[in-house]
Amino acid sequence: MKLKNTILFSLVVLGFAFAKAQSGDCNTMLSIYAENAKAKNYDEAYKQLGQLVQNCPDASPAIYQYGERIYEHRLKKKIGDQNENVKGLMNMLETQINKYADKINVTKKKVELGRVMYKYKQGTQSDQFNYLNETFTSGKEDFTDPNGLITYFKLAEKEYKANALNLEDLFNVYDALTEHLDNVSNERSKIVSELLDKEAEGTITEDEKKNIENQEKNLKNYGIVMKSVNGTIGSLADCDNLIPLYSKDFDANKSNMSWLKNVLGRLQKKDCTESELYVNSVKALHELQPSAMTAYGLGNIAKTNAEKLKYWDEALSLGIDQKYVANIHYKKAELLRKQGSFGKAKREYILANQAKPSFGLPFLRIAGMVAQSTNSCGNTPFEKRAVNWIAARYANKAASVDPTLRSTAAKAAASYNGVAPSNQDIFLAGMAGKRITFSCWVGESVTVPTP
Repeated sequence: MKLKNTILFSLVVLGFAFAKAQSGDCNTMLSIYAENAKAKNYDEAYKQLGQLVQNCPDASPAIYQYGERIYEHRLKKKIGDQNENVKGLMNMLETQINKYADKINVTKKKVELGRVMYKYKQGTQSDQFNYLNETFTSGKEDFTDPNGLITYFKLAEKEYKANALNLEDLFNVYDALTEHLDNVSNERSKIVSELLDKEAEGTITEDEKKNIENQEKNLKNYGIVMKSVNGTIGSLADCDNLIPLYSKDFDANKSNMSWLKNVLGRLQKKDCTESELYVNSVKALHELQPSAMTAYGLGNIAKTNAEKLKYWDEALSLGIDQKYVANIHYKKAELLRKQGSFGKAKREYILANQAKPSFGLPFLRIAGMVAQSTNSCGNTPFEKRAVNWIAARYANKAASVDPTLRSTAAKAAASYNGVAPSNQDIFLAGMAGKRITFSCWVGESVTVPTP
């Protein structure tokens, strides 16, 4: 009861002080308003917000930063008129964007504003889409909020269904957004991968462990966004739609390098590489301008493995765009794995992941090869079974960097650990804490766990 009375007394005192300050002392008014907002006394701060905006509009960006929280609180708790609260929130965001661009991340505030417009149906659907489209185009690197990305996708799809965007425009949005998702996922996956290496070496800190957890949450959210995208807009950008869309214009554009590059990029992204359109486009572009891209395409349509490897290596040497580097190394690794060249395949798989850190499948493939090599790696029965710990390590790494593989990779890791030496085996062999180095193609070491 004493605490409650103290709080009430403080509110009365602050309210009285604010009333006295309304005569023109903006600093005092702002200080009292900020204290209420910091203490989450949003109802009281709301009463003061209007006076500050009216009498002291340029006193501080804090007026609008706290105002943003106040209106979000009112909308969440359904306090007052919703429409007035929405307009108030938009005003707080717009003022920060227009007057205090040097104090905030403008793109992030614009994304918030776009989401508010969409959620509360402010303006037309086209207004909402155009606003987020302009925001994405001008500030892509900071357009990382998963909810904002999903909203942008939803609006693009709705604009297409309303005939405000044609199919090719929709594909342009799809390509740009999925490439952006790949980039932000790669940034975070690279961090996770590097920290997991430190963890395996035993040099990781507690803060770095927390960072792994945070980045894995980010990756999970981006995985959800990508799944949503591919479940809506992505389903339209398949071979059945792409091939007829571009086939009808091929003859008119077979000497147009820009058109051919665009078509090849989209067909390759969707693995439509066995179509007649793809073959004709690659050959036409190679005649006009031999390049890394045409070498890549010729490798995709080559009939022999030797030809494939030759053209893919040529594409790499010519400096093909980074987004294709991972695909090339992965394709090379797959050929080598099927030929039984595990050591060479491993190198290519690792290069594939280095080119695209969120690409977990290469690690899962390495895990499989390691598990297949239990009889050829290790000098004793214990060591031969211990190689499964290496396989589990790679499977766990795949699960960490690639949310789409998390379930499959986790099951694989559990399976490999299940056939590795048990605690009893470790005790009987006297191997606890010892380091085993595998001199076979695996070429790695593992520290035996202590039961």
